[in-house]
Amino acid sequence: MKKHNSLSRILIVASKKSLSIHSSFFQIIGCIFFVMALISCEKEPEPIGIADEQVINTYYTDTISIQVKLFQSDSINTTSRTGNSRLLMGSLTDEYVGSYSAQAFGNLSLTSLTEELKNDDGQVAIFDSLVGFFQTDYFYGDTTVQNMIQFYEVSEYFEGKFYYQFDSLQTSNSVVGTASYPAALDSNRVLRVAFSEEFGRKLFDYGVANKFENDSLFRIFSKGLAFRSASPNTSIIGINPLAPVTGVGLYFHYPDDTVASSYKFDMPVSFSNIESDLSNSALAALATQDYIPSENTNNLAAIQAGTGIGVKVEFPYLNDFVSNQNIIIQRAELDIPALKPAMSASKSAPNQLLFLFGDGNGFYYTPSGSVQFLEAEGGANEGLSMAYSTAGKSYSYATMTSYINQLSKGNIPESDGLILQPSENNISVDRFIFPTQKNTDNLPSIRLRMYYSVVE
Repeated sequence: MKKHNSLSRILIVASKKSLSIHSSFFQIIGCIFFVMALISCEKEPEPIGIADEQVINTYYTDTISIQVKLFQSDSINTTSRTGNSRLLMGSLTDEYVGSYSAQAFGNLSLTSLTEELKNDDGQVAIFDSLVGFFQTDYFYGDTTVQNMIQFYEVSEYFEGKFYYQFDSLQTSNSVVGTASYPAALDSNRVLRVAFSEEFGRKLFDYGVANKFENDSLFRIFSKGLAFRSASPNTSIIGINPLAPVTGVGLYFHYPDDTVASSYKFDMPVSFSNIESDLSNSALAALATQDYIPSENTNNLAAIQAGTGIGVKVEFPYLNDFVSNQNIIIQRAELDIPALKPAMSASKSAPNQLLFLFGDGNGFYYTPSGSVQFLEAEGGANEGLSMAYSTAGKSYSYATMTSYINQLSKGNIPESDGLILQPSENNISVDRFIFPTQKNTDNLPSIRLRMYYSVVE
């Protein structure tokens, strides 16, 4: 598809891999719905009273119709990697996005290949214990109720591939360890787990018989751990599997030595499995449809990391508004106020919302197979984003003057709207709820604030 020069000034190209987006996520098929006409066109806007003679003929409107569509992705890459790593476990239910739960899987790997479990005198070590240390860095929901985490042995080999939130691995039926959150945290918020003697001796006996000298063979023998919550439906917690302190310690001593020794296993490969059930929620209609307008969800929209719930915003009457009145847009700002009753300190929103280009019922791909996202005003090769304020329970507005100008003139034929993507999409379940139309409580809703001049 032919590109326009004006478009290149407001786009940045990002690879699929860096955005952790799986191709099936964008193969969503649905119907396109449009809202009714533009209210602000019924009468001439009032001047906003700017003194400068060059902009004296400047007006303001925030009633441009915005079409909000909701969808749910099933392809979020949750594989841990350096700088973007967290394992989630637990479950929660709320009225807006239904029930969602998470479990995690991590392999066990040798950290060194020199431990023989024998001392210089040839004495074989004596098993003491197996203890897990897991650095927590996230909680969501009510942590005043203890979250009981249970550990199982993984019985399916970890493959060398990316894992997505719909992936899971088979496990044994027996619990090999338990820990209660937050009761089992130390002063550094490390979750300490005492594993069963049976599981500990299994690893220890392997080391005695085979030595810890071949990681590939060890990972076939002991495939890893599964992290699951047996708590009530109250919270989801997260651990960092790549933190320096995270690992499983095997403790032992030698017959003539009272000082304990240890060997550490780490988890270089791990991922979270996240499930979502939208029934009995405000978004229940999404359970049977792929891509729906917010009119079908009582004019409420949601964006949630982890579960793939997101929105696309379109401006179907923007072109008519601009061309019919011969308008020059001087400034355009997208404002998305939160539904404040839905937000709380324990159920926060994603740290940032990112803007990517949509096309039909999916994302816009370039011929090279990359995804495009909107550049922030002023260039600097930075993507446009909205930062969330926990104090104000709201996002900063997004200035998108260049984009709105180009879209209103039909200069972006490759895209028909913007998809809002939550930050930390693969390592949290943070969610944001907002109205798409003013309701009976007259709460503020999503709006496009525009300052514009009418050319005589």
